[in-house]
Amino acid sequence: MNTKHTQRGQALILIVLGIVGLVALVALAIDAGNAFSDRRHAQNAADATALAAALAKVRGGNLYAKGLAIADINDYHDEYPGAEASTPDVNVEIYNPPGAGCDGSVPNPVNLAADPNDLIEYYIQVIIHSNVDTFFAPIVGIDQLHNCVEAIARAKPATYEELFLGAALVALKPNGNDTILANGNIDLDINNSGVFDNSTGTCAMRANGNVYLEVDTSYSIVGGYCQNGNVTRIGPLDLGAQQVPYPPQINIPAPQITCRGDGYRTGNTYYPGNYNGITVNDNGNYSFAPGNYCFNGNVTFNGNINVTASGVNFRINAGSFNINGNSTFTCNNLLVYGSGGSGMHFNGNGNNNCTNVTFYLASGNVSWNGNVTNTFTAPQSGPYANLLLYMPYGNNSELTINGNSNNNITGTIMGISAPVTINGNSGTTGYHSQIIGYTITLNGNSDTTINYNDAENYQALVPPSIELSK
Repeated sequence: MNTKHTQRGQALILIVLGIVGLVALVALAIDAGNAFSDRRHAQNAADATALAAALAKVRGGNLYAKGLAIADINDYHDEYPGAEASTPDVNVEIYNPPGAGCDGSVPNPVNLAADPNDLIEYYIQVIIHSNVDTFFAPIVGIDQLHNCVEAIARAKPATYEELFLGAALVALKPNGNDTILANGNIDLDINNSGVFDNSTGTCAMRANGNVYLEVDTSYSIVGGYCQNGNVTRIGPLDLGAQQVPYPPQINIPAPQITCRGDGYRTGNTYYPGNYNGITVNDNGNYSFAPGNYCFNGNVTFNGNINVTASGVNFRINAGSFNINGNSTFTCNNLLVYGSGGSGMHFNGNGNNNCTNVTFYLASGNVSWNGNVTNTFTAPQSGPYANLLLYMPYGNNSELTINGNSNNNITGTIMGISAPVTINGNSGTTGYHSQIIGYTITLNGNSDTTINYNDAENYQALVPPSIELSK
């Protein structure tokens, strides 16, 4: 006898199991999709919150209140005055500096830093915890899904920073060879700093002749280095350095010097006002009373003349400022603005000694010639703090130091598009300066020592900035 086993009812079981699986998949898609949507929304909110808090920080506001307000606008409510009622499913945390993140680890400041000089206090961390109710997952005991998102923003305040990373000798020309040239019997010694050459030329920096070069940091060169003759170089070559845009974004405002009425002279004293020009050939002692002087011609002192000026501002609209012969020039709190003149020249065998002085030459060249001894110190405060000599972009005239000058110079010397040349037997052993030119040339028997100290040199204002770091 044959026994038949029926299979009726098995299809129903398979259908039921299939429906259960399909429902599970739908539940997974809906609940997981809701959680993913919340996570994306929370991340956008965290980013916006971090940036808002960073902006408040650089503006001197309450970064926590501002951040929580932005989180509230994005529907992540937490306690702060004026916010909508907080919910048990949301927690917004703001930390400055950052703490442990969603994964429990504390961010490494080195990895966050956009600049190696950044402080960890520049960074603001936002963490948003949120819980998403599920619709289908409770069947398997999951009532909520948890999200944790994190954002970190950088809030760097306005700072004053040294130019070109504090290189004591800087050539800004972006291309070509010999942009820094040591030619002849040259002795260049740079203490506490080094050299930066912005040119891409294969021989951007070149040393020819009997040359001794020594730096404490490095020769940082965008292009290449070449040498010929008996050259001694102490200090590492850093070839392939990062080029800076030319012209650099350096904005130093021109002085505002105005004069009323005509100036005049009583005895050997000059008084403020407008002058066509001044030429003094008689020996003796001369002085400028405090105030503003505007010249539309040459200002020249010849012979054995001693000139003093204190609390004085000179504006040279035409002509040049000249100290010749055995004349000496002594000043304190002096500002010389060459707005349209042909330059400034110290010649002869004199002795010039000025403290708190800035020379700002929008036009005209500068030359320190002969056996002149120049002792110049830039002001330590005010808009031209630590700026000794400035030739802005567009003034292509030369800055030249010639002869046997024994100079003691403190403060930055900067010619954005000016070629800088040190010639002859110049004994420039007293530089406490950053020397910046379009090109730099050392010629003849020049002996140049720079004792660099960033506190004694011009520092540019870097505006505050904010950005997302994570």
